[in-house]
Amino acid sequence: MIIYLISNNHIQNIIKMKKIVLTSLILIFILINDAFGKDLSKIRVGSLQYGSVNWELKLIKQLELDKKYGFDLEIVELASKNAAAVALQGKAVDLIVTDWFWVSRQRSEGRLFSFVPHSMAAGGLIVTKDSNITKDMDLEGKKIGVAGGQVDKGWLIYRAYFQKKYGKDLVKLSKPIFGAPPLLNKKIKQKSFDAILTYWPYQAELIGDEDFLKIINITDVISELGVPSGVPVIGWVFHEDWGNGKSLQLNNFLQSSKEAKQLMLESDEIWDKVRPYMQASDDTLFINLRNAYREGIPKNDFSQSQLNGSRKLYSILAKIGGKELVGKAKELSSGTFWIK
Repeated sequence: MIIYLISNNHIQNIIKMKKIVLTSLILIFILINDAFGKDLSKIRVGSLQYGSVNWELKLIKQLELDKKYGFDLEIVELASKNAAAVALQGKAVDLIVTDWFWVSRQRSEGRLFSFVPHSMAAGGLIVTKDSNITKDMDLEGKKIGVAGGQVDKGWLIYRAYFQKKYGKDLVKLSKPIFGAPPLLNKKIKQKSFDAILTYWPYQAELIGDEDFLKIINITDVISELGVPSGVPVIGWVFHEDWGNGKSLQLNNFLQSSKEAKQLMLESDEIWDKVRPYMQASDDTLFINLRNAYREGIPKNDFSQSQLNGSRKLYSILAKIGGKELVGKAKELSSGTFWIK
């Protein structure tokens, strides 16, 4: 038997070293766990600084709904819709809001994004009161300002409706001019256009003016095409693999979004918190924006009927918009809508 003689000082040193090592390991564990936890709980949402999506996101932060549902919302403000798409593709953000046609096209080309409905709000046709336009066929020969480009969904939907109802192509019947929504509002006020087909936040500015009338609502036009009500216009979009890997965080975010929407739907007082982000110059515009936003809030969870309706609308618009809209995919890509 071999016996080692160890002095008391040596023993004390060993004990001290063990304490130091143990303390260090505990500290490292805490730091790693803290960093890992923050990374898991943080959700980065890309949003246009002055867009309506930001209203809800700001409200979630103000009411600390993100903390309530166990995540940390980081709002990443971006300059444009294209910038948002680039940020999502480069994984600089986890979610953005865009339309499901974009998602379907991306999936058809091997980029697997998914979509959860956010809003059904759509624009409409605004006319000047002295234009003598009171019905669809009065647009013949008229100069129409159209928000976005030739494959903007609102324009394609209205063209499809016009073709179905009258058997005529609105492109040939009228004089469409495409432009940015703020410019269209300016031009119609200058009477450079007889009518404009624009997005709902911009039409809210005009319908408060007695010189303008809204005669067509795109949501109503969709119904005229035989598409069930409740088909979303825009939604939360994310990488499918992110959704699968962070399903708990995604669900928590969607729950906070749902609660914020419910508050915005039911409470006028809650809009006092939202108003600073709305750029509403007067009470009339504020109320118009609030009412239009509320109209777009989904009343029920996404259903099979709405999925079928989305497929039908896709098929209709794909025929008009062609490859510029949908690429090579003639049908809605499988997995476009996140249904779990």
